[in-house]
Amino acid sequence: MKRALKIVAGFLLGWVLLEGAASITYFSARIWRDRSTGDRTHTRFDQDLGWTNVPNAFLPDLYGPGLYVRINGQGFRANHDFTIHVPAGKRRVICSGDSFTFGYGVDNDHTWCDQLARFDPALETVNMGQGGYGIDQAFLWYRRDGLKLDHDVQLFAFITQDFQRALSDSFIGNPKPHLILRNGKLEIGNLPLPKRNLLLSWLAGHSGHLQNLASVRLLSAIASHLRASASAVDESTARSIASAIFHELAELHRQRGSRLVLVYLPTREDYDGGASEAWRGFVASAAKSEDVTLIDLFDDFRHLDPKTAEDLFIGPDQIRYFAAAGHFSLRGNEWVAKEIARRLSDTDVRN
Repeated sequence: MKRALKIVAGFLLGWVLLEGAASITYFSARIWRDRSTGDRTHTRFDQDLGWTNVPNAFLPDLYGPGLYVRINGQGFRANHDFTIHVPAGKRRVICSGDSFTFGYGVDNDHTWCDQLARFDPALETVNMGQGGYGIDQAFLWYRRDGLKLDHDVQLFAFITQDFQRALSDSFIGNPKPHLILRNGKLEIGNLPLPKRNLLLSWLAGHSGHLQNLASVRLLSAIASHLRASASAVDESTARSIASAIFHELAELHRQRGSRLVLVYLPTREDYDGGASEAWRGFVASAAKSEDVTLIDLFDDFRHLDPKTAEDLFIGPDQIRYFAAAGHFSLRGNEWVAKEIARRLSDTDVRN
């Protein structure tokens, strides 16, 4: 009996060691493969925002052969600089947002923001998307640099996760400002920004690969459980911050005579409903309160058949840039651009 137990124990120990070695080997291989990719190749520290694009950066094959990223001299993802004034015969649209707007995984010509101008040649679009931004940084960047350009419309785009990002003072190890609501007014916290913790930044930046380690998944599950009790308080704070951002943006546009359009982008996880539903109701109410246009793409997305919906997103390992997985594919960016263009044509935003 003792011998049998020793055999079983030896087998289990060997299996555990093999599983651990396999996980670490797989993790190391993926890190080596993706060692040269990352937003740091085209971003730099920004004292006001945490990070912004490096002006005139050009990476010809960042996401794969020919899938290039070019930053113009003004720090926007574009192949040319923009004049202060809107060109004659054009209407300028600024697209604010996160990595879904920046266009992880596709080249400059195929982001949904750029493709808007293809569906409507009367438009000139400015891509002010930035990887890792929450609604707070997108708002602050627009207020600092977007307002320098004359424009007719701002598309303020976001995914559900961007609301929670606004509560944090860091993102994947990179310090960032966060907004505080005090006496009904927005104030900027965490300034001056501390220096980036390189170790935490590296670990968090490779979190997608770290999740392949069983130990990390276990710790993440425990941390998620511990955070659950504070989620209601966090959500209330996030809604207050979001309401204040929407209000200030609406006021800025009313003063300028331009238009604000809120754009709620779905992710792959939103196909079957879930956590985003409460936020959709909140955003719809906020848009109505501020009398601004809302383009919510969730219902159109869910009316697609499952295979078509899946094809709108980049799958794991489809692109060597691992952070691109889950973002809009070529087809996804085209679908988003078409839907937004159609919605804009159905409103008076373009008039």
